[in-house]
Amino acid sequence: MSSTTHSQEVQNTYGQLGLSSLAIRFAMGFIFWGGFSRRAIYAVAPADGNHFKLDVEHANFVGNKIAAAYPGSFMPDLLVSVIQNVSLMNFTMWLFSFAELAVGLALIFGFATRAAAVGGMLLNFGMMLVFGWMGSTCLDEWTMAAFGFAISAGVYITGAGYYSIDNKLASTGIGQWKIFPWLFSGPLPMSNDGLKKFSLWIAALTFVFIVGFYNALYGATYSKLKPRVGFHHQNIKISDVKITEEGALSFYGYVNAGPDTQAAYIIKAELMDEFGDVVASWDGSTMANMPDSNIDNFFKMAWGSKFYRTRYGIAGKTGAQATITLPGGDAEIEEGETYMLKLSQVEGKPFEFTGVAKAQGEGFVLEGQSAAH
Repeated sequence: MSSTTHSQEVQNTYGQLGLSSLAIRFAMGFIFWGGFSRRAIYAVAPADGNHFKLDVEHANFVGNKIAAAYPGSFMPDLLVSVIQNVSLMNFTMWLFSFAELAVGLALIFGFATRAAAVGGMLLNFGMMLVFGWMGSTCLDEWTMAAFGFAISAGVYITGAGYYSIDNKLASTGIGQWKIFPWLFSGPLPMSNDGLKKFSLWIAALTFVFIVGFYNALYGATYSKLKPRVGFHHQNIKISDVKITEEGALSFYGYVNAGPDTQAAYIIKAELMDEFGDVVASWDGSTMANMPDSNIDNFFKMAWGSKFYRTRYGIAGKTGAQATITLPGGDAEIEEGETYMLKLSQVEGKPFEFTGVAKAQGEGFVLEGQSAAH
């Protein structure tokens, strides 16, 4: 068999191999295209008809997804610093959106397909780091990122095949570049044994990505299911509890778990002594009618996760952080005694903080910790 004939057969094999990935290449590409188009083209807010999800001044800015997801991500501190820098947040969201657009269109039309596949793997890796813990019904975000990574990895091996821009470019001068098969499509410059080993390494990388993140997030690979961060119900971590001489109580609340589609609804707050007797309480009506200034949210931007007053008390969305001041009561606090702040919610267990009263200024501070939920 002549070298020309062998080369043509290899080329045909990769052309056919690319056909086998045509459907998944298009599917992955359309998912990325959909992510961009929903934000930049179709996401007009119905309230006024001229705001997009990529408008950083609007409450519907896509950054609200990051503001709700950071508590369970693998890099919460970094994400909080980005959220607080509005200009950087705006740039990051536009950059990510255009990356989705570029990768999506490249996969759909088969242009620089292997480079786009690497881009798809990186985008899904990033989504797993940030959103992989979320999904209250069927591990939604982990499933999307896992399949997206696997699809992208598979497309890298196959390339685009006959129906692609790459196939047209292969017969031009660009197709003669040594780097062409690594970034575009066509036969990879390696022996059959080399290709087998390379494919196994890609498969192993995909296996580690999927199983590794599953175990890290849900702990169910070789043990019982135990989510790293709760994604079914909200949790409020309470800290910095202070009581003034007038009886006003303030605390720092952080909604560090739960679905981003809901909020933790607080309908009653109680301060109790070590015997369980209530020394001060605030019902839902009191909290609902206190001034907005009593809730000092950490995130000031319109799209940031916040605590807010409701008709029956107060509520906080996932990711919200705020210093909340409950109006003065008639509590008599004694230094050295143990007290518990109990926040009752609409459903589920209450959120609690237990600490010892220490004199501070003209009031007291409770030194302790928030109860695990």
